[in-house]
Amino acid sequence: MLTKAGDLGDKKLLEHVQNLTPKLKQITIFASDLCNYRCSFCHIWGETGWALKEPQRVIKEQLDIDVIKKFMDQVLEANPKIGVIITGGEPMLYKSFTELVEYLRSKKVTIYLLTNGSLIKNKIDLILNNVVALNISIDGPEEYHDSIRGKGSFQQICENIELLIKEKKKRKRMFPFININMTLSKYNYQSAKPFLSSLRDRFSNEKIILHDTMNPWVKPRDLSVNFWPLLFTTREKGKQYAIEMKELLDCDVSPAWEGFVEEPIGIDTIRLKNDLEEIWETEGVDSSNFVDVEEYFNNIENVFGRSKCLAPWHELIIRRTGDVYPCVDFPDYKLGNIHESSFEEIWTGDKVTKFREVLKTQNLNVCNRCTRLFADKESY
Repeated sequence: MLTKAGDLGDKKLLEHVQNLTPKLKQITIFASDLCNYRCSFCHIWGETGWALKEPQRVIKEQLDIDVIKKFMDQVLEANPKIGVIITGGEPMLYKSFTELVEYLRSKKVTIYLLTNGSLIKNKIDLILNNVVALNISIDGPEEYHDSIRGKGSFQQICENIELLIKEKKKRKRMFPFININMTLSKYNYQSAKPFLSSLRDRFSNEKIILHDTMNPWVKPRDLSVNFWPLLFTTREKGKQYAIEMKELLDCDVSPAWEGFVEEPIGIDTIRLKNDLEEIWETEGVDSSNFVDVEEYFNNIENVFGRSKCLAPWHELIIRRTGDVYPCVDFPDYKLGNIHESSFEEIWTGDKVTKFREVLKTQNLNVCNRCTRLFADKESY
């Protein structure tokens, strides 16, 4: 669950950002946007997803493995201890997925893999040998999940998880940590309450715990489960974002923000809040620092003390074309391209410096419900 700002929030966070020295700690790689699912709420391939406007180009373009390796060599020379998130689309559909994972691990990079779980079966050995944390999307009990991601997908993913856990136990491995993420949306919020029990019925021989955001690695488990409220924006905020990007950064934005528009939100937020509070109490999880989910969905102006985003000082986003961005979900303000520019040119160049200066004074209109706004400095 998303959390409110801790000690470093509101005015303290504003002051912190003014003198923050850029230090790269994380790279997120969208090596391909290919996906074998068409999830209803997905901002890429869903009902309002941006990829639907240019599907053939999205399908054709994939990151050049030799170019990303060369770029990462430069990154790691300057920043040997970083984490890399591999995501998509479905990242295992990337044509050079195995080579990318093995290369990164050979450089002692900490790898986090975000996946829909459908292709794990054929990559078990690769995952066990290289990945530290595996985040798998399951959107409720079977009926709800399949209505969002496709008939039969729930059982397919669960069978893959079973195979992975079995082999992990056989080899007596600690890693990867396996986390199931349920994105709470209008399509499935009614199923939050029975979700844990349905998983425990399905994985009757495994220990399943509720992910504790404040103490994520303390309790032993075979699986952890996290409830994640849908990231969203409004059409008005999206339009204002387009205007401010042009005025402040001379940037014409892509249609990406349109994929996040949810109007109306379509959730009985009082019911969802009550259900989640009951779950946390039953599971013995301290929810005092979690965001109020009713307020989260009904008042987009409330950022829960998270007055600034730290991501541009600690992270780069690499897309399938080699374009590099400071924002994980909005491929708009391009800092450079790894085919043309070195890491140093991108990380210290005029464009990224200008972007950081803008964010020192204000957040952008689409920031309020972005995942990186809810990341603490310890997250990087």
